[in-house]
Amino acid sequence: MEKWVVKAIQVGSIQLDRSAMTHYRGKGEQLVVPIWCAGATDGKHKVLVDTGIRDLKEYQKAEPGVRQTSGQDTVSAVKRIMGWNPEDIDIVINTHLHCDHSGSNGKFRNSKIYVQKKEWEAAFEPLVPEAPFYDTLCFDKQAVNFFQWQFLDGDTEILPGLQVITTPGHTRGHQSVLFHTEEGVVCVSGDICNVAENVNENLEPNIVVLVPEVYESLKRIRQAAHYILPGHEPAIQDGSEKFVPVL
Repeated sequence: MEKWVVKAIQVGSIQLDRSAMTHYRGKGEQLVVPIWCAGATDGKHKVLVDTGIRDLKEYQKAEPGVRQTSGQDTVSAVKRIMGWNPEDIDIVINTHLHCDHSGSNGKFRNSKIYVQKKEWEAAFEPLVPEAPFYDTLCFDKQAVNFFQWQFLDGDTEILPGLQVITTPGHTRGHQSVLFHTEEGVVCVSGDICNVAENVNENLEPNIVVLVPEVYESLKRIRQAAHYILPGHEPAIQDGSEKFVPVL
């Protein structure tokens, strides 16, 4: 089986109350957390998991604490960490279509873009708590050529050593990405795990639309992965290949 190298790519940060990510634990404690994408390669393929923010001011309407430095726009950050230009990337995988995870999809015009079909459908008809985080300009036909989309229906092996598993709860069609690396299986979790506490201490993340499914999804990650890159974990360094152990 192919072995992958995975690196964390920071594309912004958010100041928020810790309890927003940990089911009320740590209420009143202010944190600045990163917004993570991930770059991965097996030496042949170039893969990007999630694509960050489309428009900072637009996203601030939903998340007032969001910030982005000049070097953290997705194209610049991918170039800085991975050395890749947008046209180099073979595959983009969206864990879900919230605007801090799909915002720069339109920059990657040569890529196949993998998403769960259920997530695509939900994004155009969002529920009340998730509506501010779905920005159709990230994923509609003006942003992405429809023929780039690769719609998935459940767990899928995309390439040897690269799989997606369904992890609904944060959104209806959420998926997480598993990479087979030299150190073990790394899960790029998206926001079913905002921070490692979610998976390791069985705590709900921020924004939940399916409560029982959250706990089943966290269990799936614990069963599959040795390490995790959560969507907003502050303990990980930009550009790092070292992630948080899954307990």
